[in-house]
Amino acid sequence: MTTSFCVVGSPIEHSLSPILHKAAYKQLGVDFTYGKNEVLASDLADFLSSTDLSGVSVTMPLKQEAFALASSHDHNSLTTGASNTLVRSANSWRGFNTDIYGISQALAGVSEPMNTVVIGSGATARSGLVALATLFPRTEVQLVSRNPDAGVELEAFAKKLGLSAAVMSPTPEAILSADLVMSLVPAGSFIELWEQIRQSDEPKSGTLFDVAYNPWPSKPALAWNLPNVISGIEMLIWQAIEQVQLFSSAAGMPGEIDRSALYSVMKEAVSLK
Repeated sequence: MTTSFCVVGSPIEHSLSPILHKAAYKQLGVDFTYGKNEVLASDLADFLSSTDLSGVSVTMPLKQEAFALASSHDHNSLTTGASNTLVRSANSWRGFNTDIYGISQALAGVSEPMNTVVIGSGATARSGLVALATLFPRTEVQLVSRNPDAGVELEAFAKKLGLSAAVMSPTPEAILSADLVMSLVPAGSFIELWEQIRQSDEPKSGTLFDVAYNPWPSKPALAWNLPNVISGIEMLIWQAIEQVQLFSSAAGMPGEIDRSALYSVMKEAVSLK
């Protein structure tokens, strides 16, 4: 019997999740299918009730909606109030946040930063702060948000995690002085700021992690020193690996998957796209 999964969100047409998951399931030798469905905000409940899917990957703008629909949650979902993964359990759904694992893995090779700039104030920014609090709890965090109220809420969230954090104005000078910059916003955000940074003669010696990956190189990556840039594809692969573990366990597969082997085949799959 085929077990079915998919990714939902809007826009969804260019999602790489089907490529990643299909490569993983081929490597594992399991009869799983994985598709993609355009689902608009507020339509997730109707979509889920009309399918027999065993699990769903959730992207923007549905992560908080997915959290609200789940009847139980993992610790990371409860911490952030957002779920990017739903697993069917009898007549309900369990919510998980694998973004934190994905971000943590993407930043695993980064030296501990004295100061970090986090750009964004949505669900991914919250996941990014949880990852920071675990990896680099002593870093000084500066928050950039176009929405002042969201910025204040995110500052309170960061401080609740034990981080030293404050909202800042998005100036090229402040961003270029950071040891780590985390751009956790959709592609096409803060275009003027990244153009100013591109034109700056100041050294781009810090590490830039840009969650956006389509197109690549992104505007932030082109404005930076490319050898010091971590693509969002790294987060995408690792969070998908954690989803594969959740989906395979829910389907009755025992034990842990070989994450290193899956990373290799999934990275190759998207590289060939």
